[in-house]
Amino acid sequence: MKRFYAFLFITMKLFSCNSNIQQKNENLPNKNTMFIIPLNHKSLICKIENNEIREVGSFPKTKDSKSIIVNDEFICSIDSLITLFDIKGNLLKVIKSDFEAISLNSKNKVIYFGGKSSDNRTNAGEIFAILDLGNKDFKLKNIKIPIDVSYGKAIDDILIMNNKLLLVDDIIYPKYLLEYDITDSKNPKHIATKELENNGTYEHVVKGDLNDNWLVLLSSTVGRGGSSDHIVIEGKTNGHISVHREFQFNRKSKTEGQDLVSFNDICLIDNMLYVLVDSTVYSLDINNEISKENLKEIDSKLKSISKIIRAPDMKLILISHDNKYEKMN
Repeated sequence: MKRFYAFLFITMKLFSCNSNIQQKNENLPNKNTMFIIPLNHKSLICKIENNEIREVGSFPKTKDSKSIIVNDEFICSIDSLITLFDIKGNLLKVIKSDFEAISLNSKNKVIYFGGKSSDNRTNAGEIFAILDLGNKDFKLKNIKIPIDVSYGKAIDDILIMNNKLLLVDDIIYPKYLLEYDITDSKNPKHIATKELENNGTYEHVVKGDLNDNWLVLLSSTVGRGGSSDHIVIEGKTNGHISVHREFQFNRKSKTEGQDLVSFNDICLIDNMLYVLVDSTVYSLDINNEISKENLKEIDSKLKSISKIIRAPDMKLILISHDNKYEKMN
């Protein structure tokens, strides 16, 4: 496993050195100037001006959906549907699919979808598909993945850095990272398939993040003894932190000294990993020792955080349960 991450780290570094694009935000999926703040009742279309967030529009998708900006021209959302909007939030099309979309990312005008088959066939499982927005028929194209698909499994996240794309294959051991070259964004070419370490029963990848130096995966597991959250950090430095909750745990009976919490979200910015612990955000300098003891609570005006995101200027944005947000400078 460690050999794989050493390989991943070296290939990321080599690609970075050979790239002709030396922008500070080159680890982001798109070079967008606009971004999305998802709220409980809608999502805001925003941009950064004079170091502040300016709202420029909205569209009718919520925190329960996953949405991305595509090339500063389109917005794509997934929930029970795949929905395409223009950059002002006007509905363009509902995309028909024969699978359940769970993850998405994009490069240029190509959107990559990960998910699972909606069929009950024994050979139904992980799905990888693309949508070329340069082709006005807006039809999905399935891409065959180089593993034996397994019923109930899915592609839980899609990570992109420059011309490298990683599909994160979830749940039911063995689990994989599937690496593709997307130099030609319309034609992803499979490069490598590497097995992921197993952290527990029914492991589900909640979110991944990636930059030149690290790959970070947040996952959850559940078994007879309770449920756990895991953050695995590999690359320039390596580490693993986790929390565990017993099924019988009752918050009213929590005794002093117990540290039973949830890892709910992550965001990687340079060497700082931000972790949403319950409803509070902590920072972890992953250049140093990776441990729960080194998590440092960040000072925020918001008291109950539900989501953390990275803005195009590589700054952290906090979103609260009551539809407020704050940019950290």
